[in-house]
Amino acid sequence: MNRLLSFLEYRPRLRNILSFCFSLIVMLLIGVGKVTAQDLNNSTLDLVANIWMLTAGSLVFFMNAGFALLETGFCRTNNATNVLAKNLIVFCISALAYWMFGFGLMFGNTSVLQNSFSGGTGFFLEILTPNNQYSQFQESWPGRSIATLFFFQLTFAGTAATIVSGAVAERVKFWAFLLFSFFLVAFSYSITGHWIWSSEGWLYNLFKFRDFAGSTVVHSVGGMAGLVGAWLLKPRDGRFGYNRKTDRYEEKERGNFAPHQLGFATLGCFILWLGWFGFNGGSAVNLNDVPMVITTTVIAAATGGFLALIFNPLIGRKVSLSIIINGILGGLVGITASSGYVNIKSAIIIGGISGIIVLLGGEFLVKTKVVDDPVGAISVHLFCGFWGTMAVGFFSTKDAGEFALGLTQNSRISQVAFQFFGWVIVMAFTFIFSLVLWLMIGNLLYYMQVIVLRQKNPPVNFSPFIKSQSFNVSDLFSLFWSRGREGIRVSLSDELTGSDGVFSD
Repeated sequence: MNRLLSFLEYRPRLRNILSFCFSLIVMLLIGVGKVTAQDLNNSTLDLVANIWMLTAGSLVFFMNAGFALLETGFCRTNNATNVLAKNLIVFCISALAYWMFGFGLMFGNTSVLQNSFSGGTGFFLEILTPNNQYSQFQESWPGRSIATLFFFQLTFAGTAATIVSGAVAERVKFWAFLLFSFFLVAFSYSITGHWIWSSEGWLYNLFKFRDFAGSTVVHSVGGMAGLVGAWLLKPRDGRFGYNRKTDRYEEKERGNFAPHQLGFATLGCFILWLGWFGFNGGSAVNLNDVPMVITTTVIAAATGGFLALIFNPLIGRKVSLSIIINGILGGLVGITASSGYVNIKSAIIIGGISGIIVLLGGEFLVKTKVVDDPVGAISVHLFCGFWGTMAVGFFSTKDAGEFALGLTQNSRISQVAFQFFGWVIVMAFTFIFSLVLWLMIGNLLYYMQVIVLRQKNPPVNFSPFIKSQSFNVSDLFSLFWSRGREGIRVSLSDELTGSDGVFSD
């Protein structure tokens, strides 16, 4: 009886809670576009904006599961544990790196450094302590708390690092990848992100460069970092005829490099597709624009997958499930930069061309044997990221809700030029940073391994250095290059077992 009375007393509160939750769901899913200041007061609008951004960030976080399934499905069976471990731990590393340095460099106020190269305040973010270290950033996102903004941007930073893992899968040392991910997120990703997404960034202001949700900031940066790593690592043993023992290419390819579990990859694709609704939808400043952003996103992805399927036989290849998967992902990457600036017809064109780019880009990498990309990360994220960045200049329309970000000040031709040069500048910075970082990490791990081996088995008259009376610059560079490449790659035995000598399960 007492329980019944308690329940009856609680019913009004329960009804109010359920009513609020139902109203919130309706607003987010089907009615956000009709919510105005006349319907709700400012505090409620701010609450809805924060809840939506947290929900969107959670969807982006869930994309890590999609990447894990996708990469595991595309790689060989013996590498499954290694691939899953890297996808799991990379977000841990990214979260710490972004909290320590990344968020401050990307969105901290520039008053300390007095320049537009990077933020200068707000390192080691403290949520509970009131401060104005991010006031410039918060002005661009009215109504959102700094904790909400940090969480949302953190999930993006983790995505950039996760992209790299696919390109270097099956042959990169576990610890080399972790170290690289930390410094990529802490510095390179955050600095270039400041140039584009901060209201004080120099590309944002000088070039009027626009990237709505990250075709350049996230995907191209991750793709370029992965390209550099894959190039330094060289192909997997037997892939493209590469012989790891002799470090030479033979005429015929050895081994089976087909995806071992396309069921995982397909499920991963669906999870990524779902997560992309938060990726792009959460990037809308105005809640009224969320439905349109999500619509252009889903249409571009569908078109990308369809055209990849249609064009596959035209280049002499059989229909492939992996191509459909990457075509969908390519469409998603392609629309990311412009999903808030274009209409549905333009989204169809952008997504369709992205699907074709994935197909031709992957074919180019295989034919030229430039890099070994087990999951197609380079063609999906780097190549389609470039196209998506250019599409902002080609297809942006004044009718789009998020268009009022400065694009109207440039002609279409000048905007395309600004997008191109901005992308090239960011990629050049990322290439140089990644190249130096990979080699530095490789040298560190190489000489650490030498020291450990010499302590266990002291060699006679052995030195890891070149025996010469004098060094010149070319000798030093050659040594730095060769030791760096060797230091980031697993041994041949570990590559064949897929354990990297780290995991026992």
